[in-house]
Amino acid sequence: MIRLGVCTGPDKIGQAAELGFEFIECGFAWLSSLTDEEYDKVLAQVQAAPIRVEACNGMLPGDLKVVGDNVDEQAIRAYLEKTFARAQKLGVKVVVFGSGAARGVPEGYPHENAWRDIAAYLRIVEEYCEKYAIDLAIEPLRRAECNIMNFVSEGTEMAALLNLPHIGVLGDTHHMACGGEPVSALVYAGRLLKHVHISHSMGDEGGRDYPYEGDGNDHKALFDALKQIDYQGRVSIEAGCKDFTADGAKALALM
Repeated sequence: MIRLGVCTGPDKIGQAAELGFEFIECGFAWLSSLTDEEYDKVLAQVQAAPIRVEACNGMLPGDLKVVGDNVDEQAIRAYLEKTFARAQKLGVKVVVFGSGAARGVPEGYPHENAWRDIAAYLRIVEEYCEKYAIDLAIEPLRRAECNIMNFVSEGTEMAALLNLPHIGVLGDTHHMACGGEPVSALVYAGRLLKHVHISHSMGDEGGRDYPYEGDGNDHKALFDALKQIDYQGRVSIEAGCKDFTADGAKALALM
């Protein structure tokens, strides 16, 4: 069964559960930024709720570079150890690697080296995924947000070539729409598809909000593609909204 969730903070986990969502997705870098006292409060809040934080996005802070001449492997490992440990306690099963600022290619830096840098980073991440039983989903980002790995097909190729047990790809309907990538890319990803983000995409200029019936996006095509590959993972709403309860209820009904 596909599990349906929403990207929001733990402060709304109770509301999300009441609406019928099966999990929430929060920020990975945000988790890392919390003091021990703040984290303990979040943990208690989540443990008191009927659902868990099963996914995290925003994997890296922008200043923790994984591409270029200033990659600090020791700092990366310290960050991953701390944050994976925190995420596991919240119930996280998949971490999303978008992080356009951290993985963006610096001006003048060879793109072929950048691809190797990303691969090297993912090999490091695999160690922590194995240790904490958490998967990683590479998130292709629209060109306006990152200058490398913009398509699900590219993320799929990276995951396939690395052939690591916990490394796969994410499909985000907004980034796919902005890049003109069809949902068939998710079918081609097959078993490597680890996570999905859904929204009502208004394109590069319009941004995105919660999906709803008749919003002009072909959401049925998305779920048809997921059914075609017998996808058993999670789909999260990742977008802005005006009214979490009202917009969330409409989006969940659509899904």
